[in-house]
Formats: sequence, C-alpha cells, structure tokens
Amino acid sequence: MQFMTRAGVMGVRVVKESLKDISNPAPGDILFERLRQTGSGDLIAVGDVSGTPAICEDVEDLFHGPGRKTINRLFRAYLDKQGVTPTEVMHNAREMKRAMDFQSMLPSAVAKVAQMQARGEDGGDPGARRDALYGFVEKISDRARNAERKKLPSIEKDGINEAIERINKSANGEAPGYLFRVAASRDLVARRNWWDKFATTVDWAEACESDPALTNLDWFISDALSNAEVLQDLLGDRESLADALITLMEIADGVREIDPQRAENPENVEATAFKINNLFRKSKLPESKVAVMDRVCRQLQSSGSLTKDKEEEPKVFREMLQKLIPGTELVGGPEMAEAITHRQSHIINKGGEGGLKAATASVLPALRDPGRKAGYLLSLFESDLGRTILKDEIDHHLNGLFMTPASVNQIVRTSVAPNRKMEKVTSIFYRIQNSNLPDGRKQQLTQHLDELLATYIVDGRILDRVDDPDKPLHIRAFMLVSMCQPEMLPDGKASKLAREIIVKHLRRPNFETELVAQIADPTKKEKILRDFHVQLQRSGFFN
Repeated sequence: MQFMTRAGVMGVRVVKESLKDISNPAPGDILFERLRQTGSGDLIAVGDVSGTPAICEDVEDLFHGPGRKTINRLFRAYLDKQGVTPTEVMHNAREMKRAMDFQSMLPSAVAKVAQMQARGEDGGDPGARRDALYGFVEKISDRARNAERKKLPSIEKDGINEAIERINKSANGEAPGYLFRVAASRDLVARRNWWDKFATTVDWAEACESDPALTNLDWFISDALSNAEVLQDLLGDRESLADALITLMEIADGVREIDPQRAENPENVEATAFKINNLFRKSKLPESKVAVMDRVCRQLQSSGSLTKDKEEEPKVFREMLQKLIPGTELVGGPEMAEAITHRQSHIINKGGEGGLKAATASVLPALRDPGRKAGYLLSLFESDLGRTILKDEIDHHLNGLFMTPASVNQIVRTSVAPNRKMEKVTSIFYRIQNSNLPDGRKQQLTQHLDELLATYIVDGRILDRVDDPDKPLHIRAFMLVSMCQPEMLPDGKASKLAREIIVKHLRRPNFETELVAQIADPTKKEKILRDFHVQLQRSGFFN
C-alpha cells in the first residue's frame, strides 16, 4: 500500500516470478493487483489538517481526542459518504477492512501525516513515521478482528446499563471500555442516517449511569458532531454565520434556550437538543464540546461574512470575542487564537504577513481587559502562526503590556478595589508562568509583575491599612492571610511582605487566645480558629 502514495504510481501489481513478458501476464500469473481510481466521479480525496498533527506515541492515542480529531479531518469525505464515524470504523472489523481497501485513501493519508509530522518541530524520518502509522493501523485492525468473535450484548436491545454490566462481567482479559465501544459500534454501523446515529448516542448518554461508559459515549457523540448535517439540524435556520456560531457556543456551554413543549415530542429535533444541552451544562461531554468549538473555530477562520450587512461585522465580532476570550484562558485554545487573527485580517481587509500583524495589533484594543489581552497573545504564541510569522509581533505586544508599565495602575487602568487589581495582575502572572514562552522570557515577565505588585503594596500602604490596630485581631489576621492566597498574590517578593507580618503575629505567645478574645460565643471562637488554620494551610504556611 505504501507504493500507492508515490508520485506517478497509478497502481500495484504482484506477479509470479517468470521469464515471460510481465507487461502481458496471464490471469493466473497475477497474485495481487490494486489500481488507483482515475475518474473523478467516485474519487474521495483525503482532507486537509490544520497545523502539524499530534504525534501518537502509542496506538491508544488514535482513539483519543487529538488523534481521532485528525482522523475526522483526513477522512471526512469518506466518513460522510459511508455514514460511519472514526470510532465505529476502528472498532468494527468489516468497516475497518472496507476503509483500508477503499481506493488509495489510507496510504495517501498515512503519507500526508508522516510528511507533516517529519516537517514539524520534533522532525524525524518520514519513512520511520510512516511505518509506525502503518503499524498502528494493523494493530487496530487485528484487535477489531479478535473482538468480532466475542459475543456482546446489544445496547439497543438490552439497554445501556444492562449492557455495561454484562460487558464488565465478561471482559475476560480485554478492556471493558474497548468492548463497550465494540458493542456500541455494532449497533451504530447499522444506522447510516447521521441524525439518527447522533440522537441514539445522546439517548444512551442521558440514560447512562456509568462515568467510564459515558466517557466512551462522548467519543461517539463528538464524532457525530463533526458531521455538518448533524450540526445544521441541531442549529436549525440561522439568520447569519455569526448567529450560527454564537448558537454553537451556547450549545457547547449548555445554555441554549430550547422550546420545552417541542422538546416533549421525541420525534422533534428539540428533544435531542434538550438532552445534549443538559449534558453539556453538567460538563459530561468534554470531547463533544471540543468538536463543537472546533467547528466554530474553522468557520470563524473562513472568509465568509459573519453578517448580512458588512458594516455590522466589526461590532458583532467584538461581541463574539466577549464569549471566546472571557479571561486569561481562550475558549478553543491556540487554534481559536489563529482563527480570531485571520477573521480580524478579513475585517480590516489586509492580507499577507503584514495583514496578520496588523490584525493582531487591532484585536487588542477590542479586548480592553489586560487579562484577556494576555490570554489572546499567549494562546496565539502557542499556535503554528504564533511560533513563526507572529512571534516577534507577540513579543512586542507583551513588552508593551507588561514590561513597559511602571506600576500596577498602568496595567489595570479601571477604577476597581486594590485587591481586584492585585488579583488581575496575579492571574496574568500565572498565565505567563503556564504558557509556552521560553523559560527566560517567562522569568523576565513574571519577575517584573512581582516587582510591580510589591511596589503597589508598599506605596499604597495596603498592609498598614489591613493590619490596622484599631480593628479586631481576628479581622486583621484573616485579611492578612487572604493577601497570601494564591489567587491574590503569587509566591514571590509581594506575598513575602504579607507573610512577614503574619509570622510576626503567629510568634506572639498568646496569639490564638488574642485572636478570639473579642468573641464571646465559644462555638464561634472554635469556628474562627478552625477557619483560620484552614486559610493558613491553603496559603502554604504549613508546607
């Protein structure tokens, strides 16, 4: 099969060893033959994959999020035409064989991924990578063939929870989760209608009483949500692309409004929409949420207009940014940061590298909050675009936002309480610390932010106001400890100032007696002492 991926190769033929002319063999001399399709009618092309596909170190990685997401992208046309999902194919021997034998699809996909991964940051030999991928395919196929011989319950006939119990009792050395997916695949491959397949798995998920089984069902549901027809049916008619994308985000958050009367009829789309709404709201389907947001990301990056009236697009896009970048974390991660940047370049009508740089700069004012700006820039840095074309641009903006300011007030310009300002700068500190920036750059930025926080505390006499002798000691003590909470100040120069005062109080001979001296009720005294010790523990005083 690997020969089929080579340029100019239209087919493979294996013949018996012979002295005869091999260009005209007899039928009995041909041992094996496979030809590429030459007509365009039924030819299904391998899809594109944005960025470098995640390298799967083990065959199990292909079943999970990033691996299965890549499979969904590569074989989208085939999956849509056949009415099957990647999870079904990988757990059903007949579907697996059909996919492996279909045209030159599998060799083309393997070659594409191997080349992309070899060109990625980790590099490597494309031939070795290709061999590893073929090895994974064989292992998946062998495991599916072995599972085909197992007698498993039907989820559809026996019910989800009864089927789970029977599978768990009869696993006999195989992973119960894998056998559950095999059983689910047997029922689902018979359903070639995408909405029917999706609605069935949502019904199972709603009734499922097993968290591990629900995790496995999440894979099937997320696969179905990668199909455009399912999403279209779930969305219904929308006035614009922006309206559709906002609705998808509401679905992913489980906050979409569903007509309760229409949801009562199981034949209506609203019945399934109501069920999955509840599952999303309870955070039961993390991979399905990723699948929905992946669709939002790709549509946002496209060149299609968000609104019917082009004049309205900038305003609508800013409203979408409120949902996509609520704080220091960006919904959809690095890929969404790229999509936002591309969309902004369409809005300002500037293309090429210069357009992307201008787009990055013009997104920032729309975000207003410094935490949101940090979230956008650091997520963008973690993308392929940010690591290459926009690397210097991102560094420039990080300097302007967090290195140039000489005070906390120059970073957080809104009129909020001092503790809110410190919390905001601290959240930025942690976001930088957990980013993919080089270690030296992280230290440079976080050290400067810690210095600004320490200066803000000293210049604002914040600790003096907190440790006011006119206040009861228990109030002062709790306020001081709150200054050492991880969300208030990071571990560093700033938090050390508050810790020194707390330690000074703790060393007083009768500190605990003085702490509750002004509390008359013995029960309240015990509660205050207990709560104070909990806060000390949380702030790291007993570590």
